[in-house]
Amino acid sequence: MAETIDLAIGGVQTTALTALPAIGDSVPGVVITFHRGGLDEFTAWLVDDLAANGYAAIAPNHYHVLPEGVSLDDRRDYLTDEQMALDIETSADWLASQSRVDADRLGLIGHCMGGRTTLVGLASFPERWRCGCDWYGGRLFNTMGNVPSPADRIGDIACPVAGFFGNDDTDPSPDDVDRLDALLTGHGIQHEFHRYDNAGHAFMNFTSENHRETPAQDSWTKALDFLERHLK
Repeated sequence: MAETIDLAIGGVQTTALTALPAIGDSVPGVVITFHRGGLDEFTAWLVDDLAANGYAAIAPNHYHVLPEGVSLDDRRDYLTDEQMALDIETSADWLASQSRVDADRLGLIGHCMGGRTTLVGLASFPERWRCGCDWYGGRLFNTMGNVPSPADRIGDIACPVAGFFGNDDTDPSPDDVDRLDALLTGHGIQHEFHRYDNAGHAFMNFTSENHRETPAQDSWTKALDFLERHLK
């Protein structure tokens, strides 16, 4: 079961969800950068299922920057790519500090806003990651803070990337996915994209009305295969 731990990020004390495999030493690790719903049932499931598949997992609480009473609809006024990158770096450090984790085999994954943040983390700390998975990360061409957009930083990524997208999504739209595909190709970054008909944004999130069982299962199966190839 996912466990809530205290996590110090810079000078702020916040929380994270973590889980380690029941057995095994020198296991790979995965940082999960969460979707709009935060540290909810879906994020806890991701942490648990990764642990069940042999990965140490941690999902930091990015919403520690939100003042009390701020709704998720207004979250973008407070979230920045600089802070999200610091959250990710601290989480990777936590994994590296665990005696059962191989710090040289780390991956980064995320859904929705976490898909976008996955690209931010891969570009910010390229030396840390063996691979990354992005589910329908939108606003790729928009800035959040004082650093360039994820699209403008694609060339800094130094590991393979897997992407999972719904063809009925509007953010990212199929055209946005094409542009991301072209950027990765232009920079010579190994990647594989999987696109699903009759699926929109959040198709993997079983707490969402947009959940679609077949592409959800298929994308997770493909992601676990991708992680195994690059982390195990």
